[in-house]
Amino acid sequence: MKKATRQQANRARGRKRRQKRAALTTFCVALALIMLGLSAYVSWWYVNRGRVRNDARRYADLYEGRDNVLTVTVTAIPTAEPTPVVTEEPTPVPTAEPTPVITAEPTPVITEEPTPVITAEPTPVPTAEPTPVPTAEPTPVPTAEPTPVPTAEPTPVITAEPTPLPTAEPTPLPTAEPTPSPAPTVAFGADMPVVEDVLIPTPDANTQVYALPTAPPAQPGFAKLLALNPETVAFLQIDGMLALPVAQKENDNEFYLSHSFEGAEAREGALFMDGLNRLVPEDDCLLVYGHNMKDNTMFGRLDSYEDIDYLRQHSVIHFDTLYENRAYVVFAAFTASMEPGNRRYFDVRQFIFDETEFDKFVLKLQSRSRFRIPLDVRYGDKLLLLVTCDYTNTEGRFILALRQVRSDETEASAWAAAMGATAKR
Repeated sequence: MKKATRQQANRARGRKRRQKRAALTTFCVALALIMLGLSAYVSWWYVNRGRVRNDARRYADLYEGRDNVLTVTVTAIPTAEPTPVVTEEPTPVPTAEPTPVITAEPTPVITEEPTPVITAEPTPVPTAEPTPVPTAEPTPVPTAEPTPVPTAEPTPVITAEPTPLPTAEPTPLPTAEPTPSPAPTVAFGADMPVVEDVLIPTPDANTQVYALPTAPPAQPGFAKLLALNPETVAFLQIDGMLALPVAQKENDNEFYLSHSFEGAEAREGALFMDGLNRLVPEDDCLLVYGHNMKDNTMFGRLDSYEDIDYLRQHSVIHFDTLYENRAYVVFAAFTASMEPGNRRYFDVRQFIFDETEFDKFVLKLQSRSRFRIPLDVRYGDKLLLLVTCDYTNTEGRFILALRQVRSDETEASAWAAAMGATAKR
């Protein structure tokens, strides 16, 4: 009896030992899996951050804006030939060597072009108009021929007006002379106003047709970024924080939340301008969004402006659009909710104002701001709002409000005004 009892006790102790070993084994395996998963996540986190930062550096290199011009001059100064570098930097920086060839060519090109144009044109003139050949040779040749408009830009553009052509000569109209004239101007990209002068046919004299404004040509510094992404609209630079291109998909604020600047799926997304914003004609207020990434990419460090010392030292930023380079200065910084009905709700998506609406909007921004910034904002100033996520509010956003540095100001004077910022009590 005692022997059986001892055997049962031994078996019970054996089961307990096996259970403990199994539990310990399970714990060790789970811990190893957790450590392995954590290591994989940390590795992925650093790799992803490195990728995003490398992309940012690559985009900054592709943007040939104001900062890149400055870096070119700085790197070119210590070269072995300082004087030629300085003289050749304004425009032919990439072609510094062929400058003597360029200077030697202009005179022969200008002198040789007018003669072949005049001598080569008489041949088509007698074929197209047998009778006006004698009358058109001495002086009326440039006036009677709409064809030299694309070749001789200075004077024929003035003479080839759309109004005299239909009245003076009904026959040349079916030759479609007016239609090819805008084509070369668009191709050259230098005479955009000529395109706007083309008449639009109307049903009667009382009908008026208004043409939309024509966008000017994009700045050359954006050429490489536009080749990479045709939806590029701007480049944002905050000293010590970021230098990134800004994209825009019209009427769509979802795509670049989950896609990179190059269009690939990416959790960090890209900086993008509100889909309802317009640059031509430009809205009174532009909005730029970006994710508040924990790895400090995108707008991950934008909430640094909640610190008054950081705001004072970095109050001026640069925002270059396709058509103009600008500096902006901070005048408000605050958090808000995008959930209607919330007591901290703020309608940030406002783009065009009259004077009364503008003053009310600016007053709302300043009243919400964490700081009092002694910077005046008046009707006519262009506004820029940088918006990212805030996790202290329901559907929270951190909003940094800036106004353009005016033409009668300097960046230094605007920065000095923002240096007087004080915290609200």
